[in-house]
Amino acid sequence: MDAGAAPIIKRKNSTYDVSGETPAAVRAQIDIHGPMHPTKKKRYDGITEWDLNWKYQMSRRGKIWIVTSRTVTLDIRVKVPQWTDRKKAPPLAQRQWKIYQTNLIRHEQGHVNIAVRAAHAIDKYIGTYGGASSVEHMRANIDRNAKLILEKFRKYDTSYDKRTRHGMTQGAKFPNNLAK
Repeated sequence: MDAGAAPIIKRKNSTYDVSGETPAAVRAQIDIHGPMHPTKKKRYDGITEWDLNWKYQMSRRGKIWIVTSRTVTLDIRVKVPQWTDRKKAPPLAQRQWKIYQTNLIRHEQGHVNIAVRAAHAIDKYIGTYGGASSVEHMRANIDRNAKLILEKFRKYDTSYDKRTRHGMTQGAKFPNNLAK
């Protein structure tokens, strides 16, 4: 058993450009150009998407089959806005943006943390799976239970957004004097 295996985590950070000389103009740009959630078909200020995959190899030891190696791969994509002409805005608006952007990035990091925990949970599950007398039985159990673990973490991810109102309760609101 490969006890030293750990998930392979790949992360891509990106931005989308917004512009405007007033906070209200920038807000309008975010509402138009913000990333579209793939299933909710709704735009958000920022988004974290992640895909989790696993592969494993088995070998026969005596009368049982055991996992001899595994690879868990997590692909994370984080996208947040970048105010391209921020320097033209009043100093207070620039400061509000900096606070908003910091809080939005921190909110998105919460999604990243959930995804990383999911990857580690699946990696640990596969790595500590005992064994089985049949390959088919073992594969069915591992895949079913790994999918259940993934589903649990997807629910955590969704409830994180509900609890934080997509980062609003964490200060990811711009401008902070307008309700969104």
